[in-house]
Amino acid sequence: MPFHFDNWLIYFYFYCICGWIFESGYVSIRTHKLTNRGFMKGPWLPLYGSGAVIILVATLRFQEYPIAVYFAGAVAATVLEYFTGVMMVKLFKVRYWDYSEQRLQFQGHICLLSSIAWGFLSLLMVYVVHKPVVKFVSMWNEEFLSISTFIITILMVFDFTNAFREAMDLRALIIQAEELKQRLDNALAEQREHFNEVVGEKKEELEQVVEETREQIIEKKKHLEQAVVERREKIVEWREEASDGRKEHLKQTIKELELARERIRSNMEQHSRQLLLHNPGSGFRGMKEESMEIKRRLMERRRKRDGR
Repeated sequence: MPFHFDNWLIYFYFYCICGWIFESGYVSIRTHKLTNRGFMKGPWLPLYGSGAVIILVATLRFQEYPIAVYFAGAVAATVLEYFTGVMMVKLFKVRYWDYSEQRLQFQGHICLLSSIAWGFLSLLMVYVVHKPVVKFVSMWNEEFLSISTFIITILMVFDFTNAFREAMDLRALIIQAEELKQRLDNALAEQREHFNEVVGEKKEELEQVVEETREQIIEKKKHLEQAVVERREKIVEWREEASDGRKEHLKQTIKELELARERIRSNMEQHSRQLLLHNPGSGFRGMKEESMEIKRRLMERRRKRDGR
C-alpha cells in the first residue's frame, strides 16, 4: 500500500509521540518520579519515529512473508540504531544508550538481544499496530492534519535547534573536560617520571652508600681478623718463650742439683776418708755403706752417753 510523503511525516510524528509516552512512562514507573526521556525537551522521541518509519519502509513490501518481515525489520532497525549511536557520540560526545555489558554486542551501540527484539517489534508493527494507526489517521480531516503537521514540524525544529545548541555546548564542555583531563594526565605522568627519576637516583645513592659501607665492614673485618691472627701468634710466641724459659730454668735447677749432689758426695767421701783415718780397721765400702756405718756408730755413742 503506497504512502505519500505527508502520510509518512504524520506517521513519523505519531510514533515519535507514542515512543516518548512509552519510554517516559516506563522510566517514570521504574524510578518512581516523572522523567522526560529523549534528546529534546518536547513530548517526542525522533529515534522511535525514525525506527518505526524505517521498519515500515523495509518490511511492508514483505508483509505476506512474516519471516522476511522479521529479518528485514531487525536488520533495518539495527543499522539505524548503530549509525544513530555513532553519530550521537561523534557530534555530542555522549552515549544515549550503551550495550557494553551485553555479551554479544558491537562497540556498545548494538547487541544481539536488541536486534532480536527489533525483529519481533517489526512483526508487531506490520501485523498489529500500523493498520489501526492508518485507519486512525485516515479518520481526520486532511486540512486539520496539514495544520497539525505544520505546527508539530515548527515546534520540533525549534526544539531540535535548542537541543542541538545545548548538546553542542555540552560537547564543548566535555571536550574542555577531556583536554583538562589530558593535561592533568600529562602533568601526572611528568610528575611520575620525575618521581621515578628521583627515586632511581636516591636508590642508586643508597646502593652506593650500602656498597661502600659493606666494603668498609669487609675491610674492618679483614683488619680485625688480621689483628686476631697476630694476637694469636704473639700469644703462641709468648707461650713458647715462657715454655723455653721454664725449660732453661728447669735445666739450670737440675744442673745445680747435680752439682750440689756432687758436692755432697765429695764431702761425704772426704768425711769418710777422715773416719777411716781415725778408724783404720774399717774398709771403704762405698758411700751408702759408709753412711750406714757412720749412722750406726753415732747411734751407739748416743746409747752409751744416755746409759751413763
